[in-house]
Amino acid sequence: MNSILQGERIVVGDHALLVDADGRVLAGTGRPAAGDGIARAIARLVDDRVATDAPERAITVDQTNTSVIVDERLIVKLVGRWSAADRAAALLEQLAAAGSDDVDRFVGRVEWRHPSLGTSTLAVVTEYLPGAVDGWTWAVDDVVAALDDGPEPEWPALLGERVARIHGVLGADPVRAEAETPAARADRASTALRSALRLAGGDAGARLRNRHESLARDIRSLGTTAPGVEFPIHGDLHVGQVLRSPGADAPRYTVIDFDGDPQLAAEEREAPDAAARDIAHMLVSFDLVAAVAQKRLQRADARTFAWADRARRDFLDAYRAHVPNGELLDESLLPGFEAEQLVAELRYADRFLPAWIYAPDAAITHRHPSSNEHPEEPWTPPLSEQISS
Repeated sequence: MNSILQGERIVVGDHALLVDADGRVLAGTGRPAAGDGIARAIARLVDDRVATDAPERAITVDQTNTSVIVDERLIVKLVGRWSAADRAAALLEQLAAAGSDDVDRFVGRVEWRHPSLGTSTLAVVTEYLPGAVDGWTWAVDDVVAALDDGPEPEWPALLGERVARIHGVLGADPVRAEAETPAARADRASTALRSALRLAGGDAGARLRNRHESLARDIRSLGTTAPGVEFPIHGDLHVGQVLRSPGADAPRYTVIDFDGDPQLAAEEREAPDAAARDIAHMLVSFDLVAAVAQKRLQRADARTFAWADRARRDFLDAYRAHVPNGELLDESLLPGFEAEQLVAELRYADRFLPAWIYAPDAAITHRHPSSNEHPEEPWTPPLSEQISS
């Protein structure tokens, strides 16, 4: 069920919402938060089973938007900025209409029809999955267990199937006109690599400089590929965007967060893109899981990257076998998009999370040959007391 609220200021629950000059959605002088009743009131607009005194509970992670668990059944995601959830709402509606169970079940959305700003999504309501854990936890747990004579993880193939089905729905009407030319795409990624080289220092910087030409070669390949089909992809796909929750017979894997790449401008996130970008991002994340597993083990362990090789193979094999339209994936784009994503991970870590640099550093060191032009130390995981988990 969907609902539309109208006006320059709207009242939700006991609070009036407004949009400030910077596009931020505010309740009075601050952002909506769990416990103020706004999420519960919004949930009641799309699900009349929600009681007037239904409990609210915050999702305790750092988020651009505000996500609140209501009645232990629903998650209400309230936007922090005007138009921030339009893309996710549209894609989740499309997937729901197709009967997809590869994503969290879409319950409804509430739109705001503003007299001067137009109409935009105020909140998206989806099912709450009790006991769900994100992939940066469960995937690492499984890899570490496998190294200790545990079972080989089967979920890379399961994820390949799910992503193939999601792409099949979102790519039902692909287009051949590209949002940017291959040359522009390669230039943008090359600029990012040069920026990363300027930023990187220490042992990680030396390893990056020794692998610069290998990364640059893969990135340049993006400029030589003819235009292919494009459609609204996930845009920020990695294992952390996959929740695992308990199921009756087996765990359930659910892909979440269709907001797109948070490092891109809104208009870039809205544009159709190649399926290969989603696939490349997921493949890179397997290497990052291998790096995190080595941090957990507190030692360099080549077996984690051997696992990543198998995971990449199983994921790709399953994707190829289940994607409804084989034209959606141009595999010649994968090396370039993988290199671009590794650089993006480094730049993200430098700007927002320096403790994360070790992970893309490990993946780049493993995947790209060294020129040995600069003295370097072998990659090793950071000590646990040096950085947060």
